[in-house]
Amino acid sequence: MGVLRKFFTKENERLILSAIKEAESHTSGEIRVRVEKKAGRHPMRTARKAFVRLGMRKTKLRNGVLFFLGVNQRRFVVLGDDGINNNVPEGFWGSVRDVVQEHFQKGLFSEGLAEGIRRAGQQLATFFPCERGDMDELANAISYAREGRGK
Repeated sequence: MGVLRKFFTKENERLILSAIKEAESHTSGEIRVRVEKKAGRHPMRTARKAFVRLGMRKTKLRNGVLFFLGVNQRRFVVLGDDGINNNVPEGFWGSVRDVVQEHFQKGLFSEGLAEGIRRAGQQLATFFPCERGDMDELANAISYAREGRGK
């Protein structure tokens, strides 16, 4: 098992996946987590590449959200698709970013992600409420890059 897959314990993973399920019960938004060794020199660019690679642009309302972690550099990005960013006010992701960062600074990575995910779900519910018959368009999953390849 690679280093990345050991970053979270099974209990940590359950906490994060539970937060995704809870968040998505309030919104039609689709939330995923991506873990890679490095965020690179431009973490937002690296996160965007992962966003596309994971098929997150394929949601009907373009309302996918990616929590991206570059674990070696201790960098993270919260990235929303165009459907979200074209409809929410500027600074929309600020409180999500801040709560994640507060936890990460204390070394509480799974707790920070879980809290950030829950907060994202609450905020997204205003713009993308969960409607009758809403279906999961993307797997509720933590995606780990393959060791040494970033994919």
